[in-house]
Amino acid sequence: MKQVRWLKHKFEALLYKIRVVRGYYFFKTTRILIGHNLRIRGGYGNHFFGDHLVLYDNVIFECYSRDASIRTGKNCIFSYGVIVSCSIKIELGSEVWVGEYTSIRDSTHQFSVAKVLSKTEDKKLPIKIGNNVWIGRSSLILPGVVIGDNVIIAAGSVVKGECLPNSLYAGNPAIFIKKLSL
Repeated sequence: MKQVRWLKHKFEALLYKIRVVRGYYFFKTTRILIGHNLRIRGGYGNHFFGDHLVLYDNVIFECYSRDASIRTGKNCIFSYGVIVSCSIKIELGSEVWVGEYTSIRDSTHQFSVAKVLSKTEDKKLPIKIGNNVWIGRSSLILPGVVIGDNVIIAAGSVVKGECLPNSLYAGNPAIFIKKLSL
């Protein structure tokens, strides 16, 4: 029984080391907490991640372009099942908390009745998210979004365009709800 526990302990230690090595290869830092099942698809581009990044279980980073650039400030949290799909540029400030199952994508398909979908170019626009931002569970951040500092995005929101600083946004599409007091 002791041998089984010892073997299990050694196996868990090995898995932890593999997560640290994988994290360092992509994130270029060891000041990161990585949950189980982190997936990195593509892995291309130039990325920078601030200190004390927390990635909960099942977070996915997709970087298919060599021009892709993901940048985060300090103390960012990506909760369970968050997807970050980058074709050109996604920039997050410090203290950004991203709720579970949120999707942040800087590219999307362009649909046209005149063309077959497989023959159209994807629409690609950079995303910029300010400091001290809380993005609620199951939100969708679309290409070209600019979110100012001190913003709350309510759960389930579909964000497009610009979100002004010190504000609360909610809905599909996300609309201004109220100014937040400092």
